Amino acid sequence: MFANVLLVAGQVATLFIMMGIGFALFRAGKLGKTATAQLAYLLVYVVIPCLIVDSLQIERDIDMLRSMGIALLANFAYYAIAMPASMLLFRRRPPGTRAVMRFGVIYANVGYMGFPLIEAVFGGEAMIYAVMTLAVFILFQWTHGIYLMEGKPRLSARSLLANPGIIGLVAGVALFLLDFRLPSPIGNAMSFVSSLNTPLAMIVIGAQIAQSDVKKALSSLRLYAACLIKLVLFPLAAALALLPFRLPAAIYAVTVVLCATPMAAQTSILAERYGRDTDTASQLVTMSTLLSLVTLPLFAGFL
Repeated sequence: MFANVLLVAGQVATLFIMMGIGFALFRAGKLGKTATAQLAYLLVYVVIPCLIVDSLQIERDIDMLRSMGIALLANFAYYAIAMPASMLLFRRRPPGTRAVMRFGVIYANVGYMGFPLIEAVFGGEAMIYAVMTLAVFILFQWTHGIYLMEGKPRLSARSLLANPGIIGLVAGVALFLLDFRLPSPIGNAMSFVSSLNTPLAMIVIGAQIAQSDVKKALSSLRLYAACLIKLVLFPLAAALALLPFRLPAAIYAVTVVLCATPMAAQTSILAERYGRDTDTASQLVTMSTLLSLVTLPLFAGFL
C-alpha cells in the first residue's frame, strides 16, 4: 500500500506543481482576474464538454452499459448519504455561513480536480465512470445545491438543460447509444481540446487560490473541521457504505476518489450569486484544495 500511496502522491504533486504555475502567474501580475475568469469559461463551456464526448467515443456493448448504470447508482448512493448527513452539521452557524459549509462538504471538485486526477491515476479508460459521476453531480448541484444556497425549493429545468456539462453528456451518450464515431478531423480536434483539461484546470485553480487569503484560511479551526468532514469522513462513509455491494474495482475506486476531492469551485461562485458568506466559501475551497495534497494520495493509493 505504501508504494501505491507514493505513486499517487507523485501524480497529485504533479497536479499541484501545475497549480503553482497558475498561482505564480497571478501573483506576478501576468494572469489577472479577467484572464482567469476567461480561462475558467473556456474550461467549463468548451474543454469539459469535449472531454465528456471524447470519453464516450467507445465501442457500445451490454457490459459497458451495465457498468455505466452501476456507476450512476453508486453516485446516487453517495448523495443519499451526504445530503441528510449534512443537515445535522453546522447548526450553530449563521444561515449564510451554514448554507455555504453544508454545500461545501457535499459537493466535490469533480470537473476541475477530479477529472485530471482520475486520468492521471487510473488512466483514460476510467474516465467513463468519472463522466457518470459528473452527470449525477450536475443533477444534484442544480437542484439540491441551489435549494441550499437560495433557501427555496426550486428546480430550474432551463438551468439544467443550459449547463454545458449536461449538453456534453447528452451529446456523448447519444453518440454512444447510436454507436456513432465522429469523423476523424472532428474527433481528433475534440481529443486535442480534451487534453487541455488537466493543465488548464490546474492553472485556473492555482490562480483562484492566489486571489484568496490563504493565511487566514489556514488559521481557522472551523474550516479545518469542515475540511475534515469533506476530505475524510464523507468519502470514508461512502467507501464503507459501498463496500458490501462488491462493485467492480474501477467503479468503486473512481467513485470514492471523486468523493474525496476538494470542495467544488461552485461553492464560492454560488455563494456570491445568492448573497451567502463569500469569505468562508472562498477560504473553504482554498483550504480543502491545499489539504487534499495529503488526503487524496491516501485514499487513491489505498483504493
